[in-house]
Amino acid sequence: MGRWARDTAQACRAAAPAVALPTADALDAVAARAEGTPSLVVTGPVSSGKSTLVNALVGRRVAPTGAGECTRLVARYVRGPVDRLDVVLADGTRRPLPLADGGRVPAAVGDRLGVDPADVDHLLVMLTSDALDGLSVVDTPGAGSARRRGPTPLDDAEAALVVLPSSARADEVDRLAEAARHGPAGVVAVLGRADTVGSTEDATTVATTLGHRLGGRLGPVTPVVGLLAETATTGALRAEDRHALAALAGTDPSAVDAALADPELFARADLPVPAPARARLLELLDRRGITLAVGVLRERPDAGVGEIATALLGASGLDRVVERLRTGVRDRADLLAAAAGERRVAGLLDRERAAVRADRHAGRASTTGTRDLARLADLLEDLRARPLHLELELAAAGARARSGAVALPGELVDDLDLLAGAGLAAPDRAHLADLARRVGLADAAPGELAGHAARRAAAWRSYAAWGSPPARSDVADAVHRGWARLWGELTG
Repeated sequence: MGRWARDTAQACRAAAPAVALPTADALDAVAARAEGTPSLVVTGPVSSGKSTLVNALVGRRVAPTGAGECTRLVARYVRGPVDRLDVVLADGTRRPLPLADGGRVPAAVGDRLGVDPADVDHLLVMLTSDALDGLSVVDTPGAGSARRRGPTPLDDAEAALVVLPSSARADEVDRLAEAARHGPAGVVAVLGRADTVGSTEDATTVATTLGHRLGGRLGPVTPVVGLLAETATTGALRAEDRHALAALAGTDPSAVDAALADPELFARADLPVPAPARARLLELLDRRGITLAVGVLRERPDAGVGEIATALLGASGLDRVVERLRTGVRDRADLLAAAAGERRVAGLLDRERAAVRADRHAGRASTTGTRDLARLADLLEDLRARPLHLELELAAAGARARSGAVALPGELVDDLDLLAGAGLAAPDRAHLADLARRVGLADAAPGELAGHAARRAAAWRSYAAWGSPPARSDVADAVHRGWARLWGELTG
């Protein structure tokens, strides 16, 4: 737990004794969330490939996948000492349930437990996976799902992975999870099932277009082929699959290529691989993955399962997603946890205000509610006064610029990225030394870095004031304030 998350928890606990018991319990819950493992909610429309990507991220083929809507309930994946599934009911009670064959989450949880699915709040899935160290992953029913009951506490995660179809529209962002409604900071957006839009170049073009259209809300969009990522990271590819692929690699290339033009044609073609093995290859790799794996074996007949998996992983785009999760989520986990804590306090304040209005409308006295409103408002004001927001604003500004949603000259984008990594929420000696090195002032006198910050602050202020469009002006204003804060730290 970092400094700002700890500060959030302490502030909430300090305010709890001064409010009524239900409000105090809610503040304790906010503090516990701030101190806990940050959550990444995976969200997007139905059948966008969310659960396949979840499996790739957690390193297990555990979330149900397939055609149509497979995720019917919110499922939280956390690191645990053993693989275990608990069904958490709406009243808070837990019921253990065995995982299905192959270690998957069963699709019909309600039928297995004998409960109404509407009485299930979420699934808690514990896995012995290193990929879940320091970050839990929350899989959600698709936006627009008939089974989605509206926002749940798990929707308000610290960060979001937004899986988009190529047809995604700006208004669909409003139906995504809470963490994705607050700008690009802490959000990683991907084009799911990128293999369905054409070639790799086509997928890149579609992702870039989505970034230009939606990047103001979500940042840049990265194309990813979730199926290849899932197969490569979960160890699903076995020796017998490699033998089947090798047999295809040794067959007339024109016959294999013609068969791969269509899944049904591939299943029926006269090829030296049994039909069940071909069906399994389609399930694991689809046609693009089969083509890639066969190509690897044609070039290197002695390539093993590991080498094929490495090639699949490289083609999937998952490495770029993981890098964005590292820089955009894991490295900012403390700031994102603190900001999420503020959102929860704000939500609690809104609920208290609604309760007070209801009491007044009914003619009931509500001195306790009025007192709690004042204490919560003071707490929220104190939390929002902290300098962490500027760093998150800069992260969001950088994401907008990289997505192309806000057009900036290349040198200004570089300047923005430079400042976004300066640790402005709490700049220490290491942050300042790194910044000095990156601007070419590593061996300069201390005052020279302050002078550089002052000049950059003035340049960005001028850029914001020269009749820029509102979106560009907002970005420039955030960067101006960032350099000005850095100047203040250096001269304070």
